[in-house]
Amino acid sequence: MNKPLIVGILLTGILVTSIMIGYSQNWFQQPSSPSEPSPETSSSPEPTATPQSTSTPQPTPSPQTTSTPQPTATPQPTASPASTVASLNLVLEIYGNANMDDKIDSSDVDYVSRIIGGTASNTQFADANRDGIIDTNDITQINALINGQASKIYLLDGNKQNISVSLPANRLVVEYNQNTELVRILGIENLVVGVDSGVNPVKTLFFPENAASITCVGGMSAPDYEAVLNLNPTTLLVFAPGSGTTATVAEKASKLPGVDVVYLGLYSPNVTKPEDSRFIQGVLKAGYIFNKVARATEYANWILNITSYISTRVNTIPENQRRTVLLTNSPTIGSARAYVALDTLGQACILAGGTNIANAPAGSTALSVTLETEFIVSQDPDYIFLHTVRYTYGGGTNPPAQGIDANDPSEMANVLQQYVSQAAFANLKAVRNNHVYLIAGDFRNNAMGGTLGAVYMAKILYPEVFAELNPQAIHQEYLTKFLRLSYNLDTNGVFLYPPITVNGDTVGIPNGTA
Repeated sequence: MNKPLIVGILLTGILVTSIMIGYSQNWFQQPSSPSEPSPETSSSPEPTATPQSTSTPQPTPSPQTTSTPQPTATPQPTASPASTVASLNLVLEIYGNANMDDKIDSSDVDYVSRIIGGTASNTQFADANRDGIIDTNDITQINALINGQASKIYLLDGNKQNISVSLPANRLVVEYNQNTELVRILGIENLVVGVDSGVNPVKTLFFPENAASITCVGGMSAPDYEAVLNLNPTTLLVFAPGSGTTATVAEKASKLPGVDVVYLGLYSPNVTKPEDSRFIQGVLKAGYIFNKVARATEYANWILNITSYISTRVNTIPENQRRTVLLTNSPTIGSARAYVALDTLGQACILAGGTNIANAPAGSTALSVTLETEFIVSQDPDYIFLHTVRYTYGGGTNPPAQGIDANDPSEMANVLQQYVSQAAFANLKAVRNNHVYLIAGDFRNNAMGGTLGAVYMAKILYPEVFAELNPQAIHQEYLTKFLRLSYNLDTNGVFLYPPITVNGDTVGIPNGTA
């Protein structure tokens, strides 16, 4: 065989072998399609020790966090309804948010540097330490907030008043359910040393780890100030309506020297303009106060995902096909009051697509109004929701038994029967069609800002529009993932009566108790 032929054969063998090896090692793999993100991202990695707010809260399917312990005996939550909304025009009301977006991060450091250098204008929250001067001390404060090392934080409270909070805030007295549940959501329940009398009856449920060491300090309207001071707290989280007013916050602060009295604004959701919501602001601010920014942002995302999903579906319902609704209180509590748009239940009704028959006078800040029987009869609402309060602001207990610590719906059934048996209401559409529901106080007085109530209402008012919505799945997700409670809605809790059936499952009361 001649020499050139031999060389050619050898070269061909080498080439074929190289190709085979290349394919086996994926050398010739086609690059990923633009629609398929590669594992690497172009953004700079965030330091793991620094709490970072992600972005303006964007409703996304709730992420599954592996770090949060999930009770094995409790049903695991399903994903919340997927939804996409435009970015919120939200300005985080914390000093240090120099560029006026939804978070405090390195871009605020850059912005303050530009103000100092004369290339950017001053903004409302650029003076991070509130000393009246924009200088490098503000950069130091911003970096301390980013790194969770600040000794003080300056912000607007839920009344839009300037306040400061000394950090770390590590001994807490909390008023009412909204604040109580938020501290569990943020994972700081171990910091609680005192609660008001509205929370005290259920403290073993909300604080199973340390209930025995938590002291009741009396009703939030008239707390035992000496008892509060004896606990040596750093912070009192107050609530509303009465305790959230500017005057009441100032009065409590005057009687609690050395204690930061903070009203976050959780009583004021705004489902029609979430960017103006004091509720969402309060959740995010708490994240910075307690160095739990990522958790607070995740929770805000989850809430906004649900509200966006409901709102999008409701917007498909013509106005002339919207259900009319009466939102009133349980007849055993006192005079019949109807909740209006500014109240959390009124907000829930708006979100769920209901048309509230009760309205406050123009310009009024009232949360409820009195409706005469004749007016209710003349409006003839399609649905009636009776709100029940188990534990009052002042520490009282009202029938019927309902909520997180009740398992027997018989008292709810009795109250419902009393209401629908009233002769004046016998011919109401809601009564004749069995569309009268008792709802637990949790639908108004928890840390979901009326969202939980809206989820149940939407399913009841428009079962066809919300055919795939399962209120219990979202409720369970809240209890298991965010509150981190070992609590099973199949066997515990009376929240809605009569119950509804979703996919063959009883929703609103424990299975087998109807």
